Amino acid sequence: QQQHSRLKKRLPPRLWGGLATAAMFGQGFFGGGEGFFGGGVPGRFDHQYQAFPVSFIGKEELEKGNKIILPQSALDHLARLNISYPMLFEITNPSTSRRTHCGVQEFIAEEGTCYLPYWMLCNLLLQEGDLVRVTNTSLPKGSFVKLQPVSSDFLDIHNPRAVLENSLRNFATLTVGDCIVIDYNQKKFEIEIVECKPANAISIIEADVNVDFAPPKDYKEPERPPAATTTGSAFNAQMEESEQQEVVEEPTGPRLFGGSGQRVDGKAIKTPTSSPLLGPTAAPVIDEFDFMPWKKAIKHGVRHTTPPYMYGQGHMTGTKDGSSAPHLPEGETLFGGAGQSLQ
Repeated sequence: QQQHSRLKKRLPPRLWGGLATAAMFGQGFFGGGEGFFGGGVPGRFDHQYQAFPVSFIGKEELEKGNKIILPQSALDHLARLNISYPMLFEITNPSTSRRTHCGVQEFIAEEGTCYLPYWMLCNLLLQEGDLVRVTNTSLPKGSFVKLQPVSSDFLDIHNPRAVLENSLRNFATLTVGDCIVIDYNQKKFEIEIVECKPANAISIIEADVNVDFAPPKDYKEPERPPAATTTGSAFNAQMEESEQQEVVEEPTGPRLFGGSGQRVDGKAIKTPTSSPLLGPTAAPVIDEFDFMPWKKAIKHGVRHTTPPYMYGQGHMTGTKDGSSAPHLPEGETLFGGAGQSLQ
């Protein structure tokens, strides 16, 4: 009784009334049936609500995930059941039997109504106000998921894997066949769930999931140009045509700058071997002594043994080679003077 009174003081009157009713019908507080604190078999939550988009209640941010908003009575019912965390639900369209899975965000909806992201309404083929069936479920933690973008525009994102991993944090479950919507950079991208492991519906809350990508549905491989197959004769014909085209016809008539030049020092002009007018020429003969003239030097130099020993020729007197020797007075000899001391 003391524990019973302490629990009554802690719980609000509304929730305490529901628990007292459950105890009255044999469900118990601490087990022995569908107990609130565990120990019993999990109960079944199965209700039908009118479905509306989350934008009707001013919760547009929920469009980035797959969590719904339920009424307060749903929380009262779930509190009396042995429901394990996290609370996961199966959403079914009774008229088409299309189904998906989701989590719950809040319990603030009006009685008899349920608010879902608009993309979930589209997947279930529901319109505003249609009935939807909500049942509690338990899903295994996912280990692998394969995704396929609907449009190839998703590949234009700088790092699509990082964007996708960041967006999946707002999701509680993934179901094969669903087409989720990811909002990035003021654009919406549709991603289809192709494969999940270990089941077709998995929970990704606090789970390490490996993500794989399939090519977008509208992706087309670039067409490769057909390989040109040519036989030997056709190849030879192409080579002959290219050679004929490469032959340059010599111009006829007067030529521009067709004269010959002369050097100022009187030496012969060396015509460049690369002149286009002369055409190809033989390789020039390179004389090694042009770059190393000292190899032609005569050993011990040039020596003259007869007077005047080349005096009066060349640079010593300013006279040119072959001119007459300078005239000397009679009786005088060249270098005939006597030496004197400076002291």
